[in-house]
Amino acid sequence: MPLAPKLEDFPKIRGALRFYQVFAYVTGIMLLLLCAEMIVKYGMGYELFAFSNYGVLTFVPVKTAVAPTGVDLSTGILIAHGWLYVVYLFSDFRLWSLMRWSFTKFVMIALGGVVPFLSFFVEARITKQVKTYLAGREAEAANLVEATN
Repeated sequence: MPLAPKLEDFPKIRGALRFYQVFAYVTGIMLLLLCAEMIVKYGMGYELFAFSNYGVLTFVPVKTAVAPTGVDLSTGILIAHGWLYVVYLFSDFRLWSLMRWSFTKFVMIALGGVVPFLSFFVEARITKQVKTYLAGREAEAANLVEATN
């Protein structure tokens, strides 16, 4: 039988859940941006640049005669998603370890950051599970205290 979270860890669990919720959405949005960037780059042959020699915000053909200067937003989206996914994994790990779930559950939550749209559905499900569990355990503890008085 798996170990149950400790009652004294409930405030930590609530904080970990909030952190997870934020980064589930941030990672999901960045993954959708990354997918759009990949479609534009590999499907249409354009990269997004800011403040380049082509303009303030411009889609530049991948194969151009004059190499663009400025900020390569296409690569920036890729790098940002990668690092934000690392933070998402940390938030997943923290919640997973406090809730004392199986390793399979950790992997399932982690997949939410690599499959488009999945992080939004996983976040809703995990949030519901955690809140239901915490409420049930707190009601159980309150009933136990009430019964002993």
